[in-house]
Amino acid sequence: MAAAILTAGSFTAKAQGRTDVNLYMGFMNAAYTSLDQAGGRYSHRDLYSIYEPYYTVNSGPSFTLDVNRRILPWLGAGLQANYSYMSGEKKYNIGNAPKKEFSQTMLAFLPQVKFFIPSPRHFRLYAKAAAGINLNLGETIVGEPISFAWDIVPIGFEWGGQFIYGTAEFCAGNVITGARVGLGFRF
Repeated sequence: MAAAILTAGSFTAKAQGRTDVNLYMGFMNAAYTSLDQAGGRYSHRDLYSIYEPYYTVNSGPSFTLDVNRRILPWLGAGLQANYSYMSGEKKYNIGNAPKKEFSQTMLAFLPQVKFFIPSPRHFRLYAKAAAGINLNLGETIVGEPISFAWDIVPIGFEWGGQFIYGTAEFCAGNVITGARVGLGFRF
């Protein structure tokens, strides 16, 4: 009876920890960073740029929910969903075109692969790559209403417990540019 209990305990221990659910808050959604913020109103590199629009943009954080399932000890597959919002005004330096207010909500859905790098138990490293679709709702200032979305995390890390942990990652892509931090759950 004791052997059966110990054996059952080892099977449940192996079954635990195969699925990760992470909720992130990201900084600098890629649509916001793609607008020419450096150019601005008073930067005229060429004569034609005085006729081009410039933007005053407000953007909040981006939120990401991702779910991963370990396939192998070093490889996982899953899905990622992203939400971000920005609003602002479109203005012109010359001409009598009125300024125009806009708001844009961006949703992205991306299948992903996650590579687990051998690490200590309470500080785990990983990398991931995702590709999918981006939906722009509202007046589309940046991008098309439906477009290709991609997200690469060259380095990410998890710290803390085995079931509830903190996580942070550095991102590149047309969803998030910069970093995101969050909380994860493993079961």
